[in-house]
Amino acid sequence: MESTPFRRSQRLRDFLVYVGNETVLHGVQDLHEQQIGMAVFGRSASYDTSQDNIVRVNAMELRKRIEIYFANEGSGEPLTFEIPRGSYSPVFRVRPQEPIVILANEPPFVEEHLEPVAATGSEVTPSLPPGSSHLPQVFPKSLQIALIVMIAGLTAALIFEVHRDQQAQSTLHKWQSGPALRAFWGNFFGRKLPPEIVLADTSFGLAQDVLQKQLSLANYLDYSYRTAQSPQPLSSDASQQQRKDLAVIFSRSTGSIGDFRVARRITELQTGDDGTRLVAAREYAGHRLRWSNTIFVGSSRSNPWVELFEDRLAYHFKQSYGSGPSVITLDNPTGSEQPQYEFSADSGAKTAYCMIVFLPNPTNTGNTLIIAGTDSQATEAGGDFLTSEDSLERLQALLRQKPFPYFQALLRVSRVTGTQLESEIVSSRIVRN
Repeated sequence: MESTPFRRSQRLRDFLVYVGNETVLHGVQDLHEQQIGMAVFGRSASYDTSQDNIVRVNAMELRKRIEIYFANEGSGEPLTFEIPRGSYSPVFRVRPQEPIVILANEPPFVEEHLEPVAATGSEVTPSLPPGSSHLPQVFPKSLQIALIVMIAGLTAALIFEVHRDQQAQSTLHKWQSGPALRAFWGNFFGRKLPPEIVLADTSFGLAQDVLQKQLSLANYLDYSYRTAQSPQPLSSDASQQQRKDLAVIFSRSTGSIGDFRVARRITELQTGDDGTRLVAAREYAGHRLRWSNTIFVGSSRSNPWVELFEDRLAYHFKQSYGSGPSVITLDNPTGSEQPQYEFSADSGAKTAYCMIVFLPNPTNTGNTLIIAGTDSQATEAGGDFLTSEDSLERLQALLRQKPFPYFQALLRVSRVTGTQLESEIVSSRIVRN
């Protein structure tokens, strides 16, 4: 990788490492252009290969660089490879050896004094020393076999070392520990910019409970929520007390245990400097959404930034502040889906729901993930679902697409005191970008 043809091209090195690992370590026989575009060049899951030829252009250049390497710096390599046209999988070959001429039983050179020979008119054929021959002999078969065995052994050792390094990486980066985890979280990790996790501001949700009305992102950004008033008429003393309560609430930037657990589960997927960046909703700068990979934890009720995606959501939370039930409504329900699902804000309720939304960012330069539960525990269940290999495999089978397309899914979360939260998918949508 540090040879002259590749030293200054990180992109071609990444290309070669990816196709090599997929072929040698994972046994992939047929690598697709779109798959490489996503993994190496950061393209979205729905990018059009007929309009974007970045993979084909770089594959052409990669083939040239490989040929240059083996013709020059790698001319002594016994094992070569190439990426044939029409394919993206490397093909390995043992380099053919030039036959080495060995004169059998060649006598030592002795300088002789040649006497002049009288011309006789007839051609004199020189005689050869006994045991010598003009016929060349190549390596004996036993030596050829030994060379092949040696090359095979070196190749096996190389593959073993690469595989061991891969295992070490998967231990360090848990998102690489399974195919489904790798397929989904590869949309966020291993990119130029680490994903940002935007944590909910539960004081914003608490203020809405006090006011008994819904507040918007606009209220959040211009701080008008700090002086908002309840729609119900209040006495002077009650109104004054409410303002004091809100002042205390808004003076603190608070979060929930469930949200922090989700953030911890995600940060554990990738450790090191290229891991994740945590930011509170109150400190988040909205313009960053346009060019970064972002994960929002919490619904729009406690994480108002989620409101930016409201017109693209298939599921909508309707919080009740009166006697009626709170519901999640579905756009265009199909099959066994219900038009709406009721939920209770009571922490003792046996059933809750969590919405998982995977979308491109507004400029299609990165990805956005929303994990929004009807309460803190439901959000935590959504985080558990997305960091579980088995759960992601179930979702992938339901969506029937590889790699993961953009999607929306609704989980029903069942909870019994003292037992683990159980999640089932009650609705899913593939998002056409």
